[in-house]
Amino acid sequence: MEFDIKVEQLGEGDGAPRFVVAIPVKDEVERIGLCLEALALQTGVDFGEVTVVLLLNNCSDGTAEQVREIAPLLPYRVELHRVDLPASHANAGWARKLAMDAAARLVVSDGLILTTDADTLADEDWIAANRREIDAGHDAVAGYVMADPMELMQLPPAILERGSLEWEYQQLAAELDARVDPEPHDPWPRHNQNCGASAAVTAAAYRAIGGLPPRPVGEDRALFEMLRRMDGRIRHSLEVQVVTSARTDGRASGGLADEIRLRTDPNHPCDDALEVAISTFRRALWRAQLRTLWRAGQVDGHAEVWAARMRIPVENVRAALGRHPYFGAFWAELEAQSPRLAWRLVTMAGLKRELRRIRRLVDGLRTRDKAAAAETAPKKVRAA
Repeated sequence: MEFDIKVEQLGEGDGAPRFVVAIPVKDEVERIGLCLEALALQTGVDFGEVTVVLLLNNCSDGTAEQVREIAPLLPYRVELHRVDLPASHANAGWARKLAMDAAARLVVSDGLILTTDADTLADEDWIAANRREIDAGHDAVAGYVMADPMELMQLPPAILERGSLEWEYQQLAAELDARVDPEPHDPWPRHNQNCGASAAVTAAAYRAIGGLPPRPVGEDRALFEMLRRMDGRIRHSLEVQVVTSARTDGRASGGLADEIRLRTDPNHPCDDALEVAISTFRRALWRAQLRTLWRAGQVDGHAEVWAARMRIPVENVRAALGRHPYFGAFWAELEAQSPRLAWRLVTMAGLKRELRRIRRLVDGLRTRDKAAAAETAPKKVRAA
């Protein structure tokens, strides 16, 4: 779909950049300056190779004027894209897609596309840390996103308590997943966030998946899901960090601000990445077991067993096997069909109970792995 996008070049720069940061912006006159300043303080990067694309989506405040005022003071080039999206497309998904697509057109063929949010402050080595992860052989990097502690302190105590419990659950779920279904390119310690406030993807991988899926909500998670479907090597890095706003007057429907407000409802699900403990364990275990069979070329010989386990027709398993060249796409199709893998989200009312359960599971996995490490450790020979 074509949109009337007005583009302004702010700042000097010759040739295609190696790093392009894509930022969707909606009425951020009070915050965009700090966001751009954080990017101006980056270390370990040649700013001549950096361009920042700002996609101003239906802005009605003075954001554009603010950017024009700041741009001459910045060490990198800025491209200001202004568009008024129709109501059917005026959402975070389309705004981020347009920003990242513009970045893909600008960046060198072997370059890196990064994205963050206008209310987010990147750590001073954010670009360099992303580059290190990509240079280590990854196709994409999901950064570690922390809420602004000063803004958190302004929230009611009940919301802070629930947020703290959710955070602990999220870290335990990430550890469980890493221990049950370890991947060489994404080892523990890691996190399990897939957030647009800090994401990076090679230009080649971005083009291979056909660009960002423009979902109205959750477009960032959809990006990483598309990469997983093609067995992309995603690193959930603790070295790549940003601090994002904890405000409750968010710009994107279904975003963090909405989630903070809804934490007052005991029946509302927690973060949609948080499953009940047994489902978290089952999903990781089955994925690990099927991946092992896939790598050994033995899925077809076990199709009937897995069809019964997942409660789907065996012909569906074999059809998916013949249809997909990547394990990620094969797994995604079976996962979507299996009633036993339907997502069962943790609710606020059940959070403490599920937290106890996942603690027990992770404790057991730690004990198992510690024992396995002891078995394989070199034995000391006692002198006679």
